[in-house]
Amino acid sequence: MTKFRLSRIIDVKEKLIEDKERELEEAINTIDDITLALDATEKDVEKTYNELAIPSLSGGDFSVLKDYLSYLNDRKQRLIDEKDLTQQRIEQLRINLINLMKELKMLEILRSKAAKVVKRTENRRIQKNLDSMALRIGERRI
Repeated sequence: MTKFRLSRIIDVKEKLIEDKERELEEAINTIDDITLALDATEKDVEKTYNELAIPSLSGGDFSVLKDYLSYLNDRKQRLIDEKDLTQQRIEQLRINLINLMKELKMLEILRSKAAKVVKRTENRRIQKNLDSMALRIGERRI
């Protein structure tokens, strides 16, 4: 592989890493938002339970609060499920990011080896030219 191709592949991998890091940040922000929503739901559940404990509650109000409590519990479960899915997505993104970084490291090693090969070839060519110049100078002296 040429040095240019390796550099191009490395650039593409670096861009992929940046995209995955951005995606990971977004997922972490989503987790934070879900956690805040869960906390708010927990507070609403607690407040609703406190309202249910009021002794002067009519049957209709009790039914409304009970239905609202059921809604809040369903919402809480949906948020927990969404948080679990997002957590799994974060773990997958981290695994992908680690693999991309390993690939990038490998490609950088390949690029440095290719650069060494090019340098060695250049040094051999220069040495060959110097040897041929020395032979010509040696032939002139004889």
